This record gives sequence, C-alpha cells and structure tokens, in this order.
Amino acid sequence: MTPEVKAEIKAFVKERDEMLMAGNIDRLIAFHEKHNPGIRAFSSRGVAEVSLHKARTAAKSLPLVFRIESKKWLSERGYTSMDDGELRLPQDISDAS
Repeated sequence: MTPEVKAEIKAFVKERDEMLMAGNIDRLIAFHEKHNPGIRAFSSRGVAEVSLHKARTAAKSLPLVFRIESKKWLSERGYTSMDDGELRLPQDISDAS
C-alpha cells in the first residue's frame, strides 16, 4: 500500500469517526452522499438513525462510550448491533453471572 493510499484511508476514517461521534443525521446523510454520489442509502430519517447507531457499534476506532451508547439505543428499540460481541451492556454482564 502506498503512503498516499494510507493517508487517504486515515483521512476517511477520521472524517467518518467525527461524523459518527457527532450523532447528527444530516451529517450522516451528507457523508454518505459525498462518498457514494448518486446512491440513495436511506429510505427515511428513521432508517438513517438506525444505520448511524449500527455503524457506531461496528466502528472499532470509536471510543467505547459511543459504541456502547449506540448498542444500548439499538437494544432498547429491538435492533441488533454490529459489534462482534465485545460490547457488553450492564444487563449482559449480569445475565452472564
């Protein structure tokens, strides 16, 4: 991988993580449109919000507090997260005892 490609990836991850941590739906939609021109990804703002929280749970570069907050948000609404099991909510910990 060239240094230029590494720099592009690093810049993308930084931009993505900042957008995810902001938790702003309009910013998510703008980010998607920027990186996927002409492709409509979200059928509604509600779908975009769920997508934001799912992405936060999957992004291992985010601080755990954001990832766990989104896993809780998803769980409370009956959605599954996209982590690989490393994010544990308090009830998960007590259930495992």
